[in-house]
Amino acid sequence: RFVDWNIYARLDKLFLKMFLEEEDLSLIIAIDSSASMNWGNPNKFHFSRRLAMALGYVGLVNHNRVSLFSFHDNEVLPLSSLRGRRRTREMGQWLLDLKAGGRGGFQDAMKRIALGRQGRGVMVILSDFMFKEGYDKGLRYLAGGGYDTFCLQILSPEEIDPGKHGLVGDLKLTDIEDEDVAEVTVSTALLKKYKENLNGYCGALRDFCVRRDIMHSTIDTSIDMSVLLMDYLRKRGLLK
Repeated sequence: RFVDWNIYARLDKLFLKMFLEEEDLSLIIAIDSSASMNWGNPNKFHFSRRLAMALGYVGLVNHNRVSLFSFHDNEVLPLSSLRGRRRTREMGQWLLDLKAGGRGGFQDAMKRIALGRQGRGVMVILSDFMFKEGYDKGLRYLAGGGYDTFCLQILSPEEIDPGKHGLVGDLKLTDIEDEDVAEVTVSTALLKKYKENLNGYCGALRDFCVRRDIMHSTIDTSIDMSVLLMDYLRKRGLLK
């Protein structure tokens, strides 16, 4: 339902960074399916599945081994070792069947995925990276090991600029994952502080990644998928 085949038809002209050498290379896509991803307009989880489908398709049509993982609540759901265009429908159905819920479980998921990696290739993580447990221990498992790692931080327009999207006044905010409650009065000063904190958090994640040769990019779910694939990710080295 969320697959735009007009976009994917154009992807035959795209190649992942891994395809520079003629050897058996892998593409691993890890999708955060925790409850925090199932939010926003456009929805972060739906957006991530569409992006995973697009990237996975590029891998399949170029005859590389493609594996996808969905993770939340310390559970990792795999779809492993797909190869060839004929596996496209299977991959699409798997993505359609995914459900979002629960907490992140990022550290355990990254450890399990990293331990199962073989050979060389590219690993892409699709997540908002809003884990109460933090992201540092999980990402340390991914550094090196023959893989180029890309952290694509998926944020909704409401998260990036809540004031612009009607978040004002006295509100009771409930954490979508653990139901923690906070009562706040949303003022101009508070929105300014929020943006500073968000920029600081994203900046710290980016710096953490850069120090470990991991590519980080923040992606607004309102971006057109064609622009994201044909321009944005190409400039950042994931596609060529």
